[in-house]
Amino acid sequence: MPIDPHFVPFLQRLAELGATPLVSGDAAVDRQRYRALSLARRGEGYRPEPVADVEDRTIAGPGGDLGVRIYRSGLGRVGGQTRPVVVWLHGGGWAVGDLDTHDPVCRAVANRLGATVLAVDYRLAPEHPHPAPLEDCLAAVRWAAHRWPTAPLVVAGDSAGAGLAAGVALRCRDEDGPVLAAQLLAYPGLDPAMTMPSVEENGTGLFLERSDMRQFWDWYLPDGADASVAPLGTDFTGLPPAVVATAEFDPLRDEGDTYAVELAAAGVHVVHLPGPGLVHGYFGLTEIAPAAAVRRAEVLDVLADLLGTPGVGPDEEAWPTTEPLGAWLERGAARVAVDLRGGGLRRLAVGDWDVLDGYPTGVVPKGRRGGLLLPWPNRLRDGRWSWAGADLQLDVTAEGSAMHGLLSWQPFSVLARTQDTVTVGTVLEPRSGYPFRLAVALDYRLDPGRLTVTVRVRNAGTHDAPFGVGMHPYLHVGSDEDGDVGAADLDVPASTSLDLDGGLPTGGRRPFDGAVGTIGDRALDDALTDLTRDDDGWARVRLRGPAGALELAVDRSWPWLQVYTGDTLPAGQRRRSLAVEPMTCPPNALADGADLVVLAPEQTWSGSWTLSWTPAG
Repeated sequence: MPIDPHFVPFLQRLAELGATPLVSGDAAVDRQRYRALSLARRGEGYRPEPVADVEDRTIAGPGGDLGVRIYRSGLGRVGGQTRPVVVWLHGGGWAVGDLDTHDPVCRAVANRLGATVLAVDYRLAPEHPHPAPLEDCLAAVRWAAHRWPTAPLVVAGDSAGAGLAAGVALRCRDEDGPVLAAQLLAYPGLDPAMTMPSVEENGTGLFLERSDMRQFWDWYLPDGADASVAPLGTDFTGLPPAVVATAEFDPLRDEGDTYAVELAAAGVHVVHLPGPGLVHGYFGLTEIAPAAAVRRAEVLDVLADLLGTPGVGPDEEAWPTTEPLGAWLERGAARVAVDLRGGGLRRLAVGDWDVLDGYPTGVVPKGRRGGLLLPWPNRLRDGRWSWAGADLQLDVTAEGSAMHGLLSWQPFSVLARTQDTVTVGTVLEPRSGYPFRLAVALDYRLDPGRLTVTVRVRNAGTHDAPFGVGMHPYLHVGSDEDGDVGAADLDVPASTSLDLDGGLPTGGRRPFDGAVGTIGDRALDDALTDLTRDDDGWARVRLRGPAGALELAVDRSWPWLQVYTGDTLPAGQRRRSLAVEPMTCPPNALADGADLVVLAPEQTWSGSWTLSWTPAG
């Protein structure tokens, strides 16, 4: 595939600034240049990804005190196991990287794996050529094994650090330990001869230059190589399981590919993840290209799965644990059920009155009843949209549109609860059609006569994230048969409706009379805006029927409403309730750019709506 378009202006800018090639031949000067580049590429306003704790300390090394940095995270996929320890060996050609240049990568590794990460400030060439860097890294691995004796121990690194990780794995095998649970190599440097085709194919203009690698190898190996730094073609039998990540547009691509093939041939369990469209160093370029963040997360997830899978079969058959399907709130005669598949409202009942036209527990509802719609509400034409110069494609339904976001069936967890409130949440992870990471929480509060729903979103990724939000309650005022909603009276505080064709905007707008009155035979499926708000800033929809009156109110975070009489629902569910959907943006907003919310990393958004009820009589 072609190079990811996000990298093109970045690479052009590096060339214009004279930042590439990375090395000039003066190691001290090149270290400062590389450090400045590493800090600059994070972008203005960069804030480090938070971890639970960071500790700088020294340990005993073969050349004296050896600096290490320990990252501890309270996050991640560890279940009841001891948290893994990852010894991270930074890249930089064995000559120019340091703990600070690779700090963002180590933070991401710690959080994604729920791990303790030990980053090693090994001695650098040319002042300290091979074997000094490798001896430092081996000493750090042995110190970690002694410090955390029950933890799964992983040796990992990127670029030159990945080459060191391969050498450490060989030394641990040949020198009776310590035992490694896994090795992770991201685009490793393993061939001092630089004879593989990718060196010529990708040797200029793609961040890491062929001339850079020649200088790095000359600095690192003035006296020649041995199997610990040039391992390809040697015996890999008995090495620990491996995850090998490579990049398509990288002079080192073929070295990592070959390492993965030779490991597999030696009977070592290996997962090889190529990097289509990516360049060398993409673990540290996630601020440049969303695809780099997605692939890094996938690589780390594969390692997490590897660490969670023992090398031999379990003594007993293992099954996934089941989680509760929902959470309940109850106050007086009112009861609320929150569905933990998607985080939306499954039921709201007041006495014998089902205020929401919901669905039984364990049922897959039609019409996304009560659902949270994020990162877009309603629909997206052909599932296609663009952001920051990248064309993106989401999965589409038989209707040809991407419908109602990505969270409908995703598990939510209960984050907090009291007698009258419950908060549920999840993390929307990046994927190819939506390469952004959002933390999502919903606060439900039940007061006498009213339910308050607050949706909160935080950008948990490293790039500006665009999104839209909607919720899909179906309001029920005593209409139990198909068509009965026609007897209800409706008032909507909106004055403008989009012209829609198949639910998608055509570009036109028209006036809308919100004083609908008795619905009758009128079919509504309208995206409405220009909401009339009361002095408190809230806009209020009112629906009255045989069971009572409902009022759905939205704060200023919701400039749109979708009103739908359910004419296209299956028989038995058609036109018996009215969907009134608070929305932050109209249909097709990801493609049209209409009223999208855009959050910088760590920024938050929230919006609230309420539903109040007055029973008849």
